[in-house]
Order: sequence, then structure tokens, then C-alpha cells
Amino acid sequence: MKLCINHSTLAQADVDVFLDAAASAGFEGVELRIEKLRPYMATNHSLEQVRGLLKDHELTSVCLNSFEDFSHVPSADFEFSLLRAREFSRICRDTDCDLFVACPSPAPKNVSKNEALAVTADRLDRIAKIAANESVRVAFEFVYGRSASTLEDAITVLERTRSPSVGLVVDTFHFYVGQSVLTSLDRLPLDRLWVVHFNDAERGPLDQMTDQKRLLPGSGIIQLREFAERLKERSWNGWLSVEMFRPEYCTRDPYEFAKESMKALASFL
Repeated sequence: MKLCINHSTLAQADVDVFLDAAASAGFEGVELRIEKLRPYMATNHSLEQVRGLLKDHELTSVCLNSFEDFSHVPSADFEFSLLRAREFSRICRDTDCDLFVACPSPAPKNVSKNEALAVTADRLDRIAKIAANESVRVAFEFVYGRSASTLEDAITVLERTRSPSVGLVVDTFHFYVGQSVLTSLDRLPLDRLWVVHFNDAERGPLDQMTDQKRLLPGSGIIQLREFAERLKERSWNGWLSVEMFRPEYCTRDPYEFAKESMKALASFL
């Protein structure tokens, strides 16, 4: 498995510092975030500069995060989603990245689970068609509380898509909160599992878990060792990425916290 860090983990850092800290800590790959790139470009920087920094630091741009709320917005709003898909695809192209993450929106209460997953798959296909024009793939990430909230849901969506350029991101935090089961990993075609967001969680009621309660791998209660062993047994060699949103982590020195994140992640290899 190859080690990666998401910019959200070092959210206190701008793009330049994030890439330098990630490389200094020994990460091979990084996940860029649209909400960090936009202000960077607004201050007389360019995506060409980002591409140059990635090359200078010998970092792989693994994927761009994250394309949100596309699956159950009204039809008129979905046309705007398609425009955003073009934006994401072009940013990927210009940063030598061939993948962006797409997260579903909550399903309306009057829509059945089966219908919600069918609509999600259909819209993913339409987004993937746009991305493919720039040679970019789409990694679907299930999120607890949305139209696809478990790994089982995500596999169903994947099975219903027609595009070979759609795959999955599995986030261990959402895996845990949504009460997915480890045996579901055995159903997952590993050639379509492109990134694993490898995160832990503090103890507490599941219905009160938020992204702010994430912890570094090995610091919480998720059975990450068993999860990692399942992937090893199937010889998965994709990207293992640490993605934090915990506010107090953002008060840390980014270089030191990048090293701490690397140490935590590497212990599961």
C-alpha cells in the first residue's frame, strides 16, 4: 500500500506549505482540496505552479476532493453540477491528477433506498462521461446519512454504473459510523477500489459522530488492524490516505503533525 495525506489533515497550511510538509514527512501522495486551491489561485498563483511544486517534491497528486451533493439535487440544479464536474476535471488535468472524489447528497424522505441508489448511479455515469473527456476518473465515496451510507450501498451503486471510469473511495470513519461490515470488503472488486481514507474515531454514540471526532489511525476504537489485514490478504496495493477534520489538529505545526500522521499510518502497513 502507498501512503498519502489529505490537505484537510493539514488544513492550517496553504498549498505550498502542505506539499512541503507532506514531502518532508515521507508521503508519496497527496489529496488536494478544491476549497484550498481556489484561494491559492486567487492570490496570483496558478495550477501550473501547483504542478511544478508536486514535481519538485516528487509527490503524486492522488485525487481532488471533493465533488459534493450531486445525487439528489433537483434536475435544474444538476445541470450546474455538470458544470462543476467540468471544473473539477480541468483542475485534475492541470495538476497531473486523474481522479476526483464524488460524494452523494441526502436522499429525499419519500424516495426508497433502491430508487435513491439507482438515481445516484445514473448521475455518476453522467458525471463520469464529462470527466472522461479530460482522461479523469470519478471515485465515489459513500457517506453516512446520505443516499449511499454504507459500503454495501456503494457496491450496489458501482454495480449499476455503466462507466468503467467510476470506482470507489472507502473511508473507515464512515464505514464505522454507518455500521458496514468487514465481510463486505470481500465483495468489492479491488481493481475498482482506488483510495482508502484511513481514519480512527473517538468513543461515543454513533448518532453523534461527526467528522470533527476523527482521530489519527490507532488512537481510537475502530478495528483498523482487521480492516488493513483484509486488504493485505487480497494483495490490495492502492492509496492509504489520512484525512482528518479535527479542529485541534489544525492548531499544530503542520510539519510536526505531518510526521505524526505518517507514523500513525505507516504502523498499519
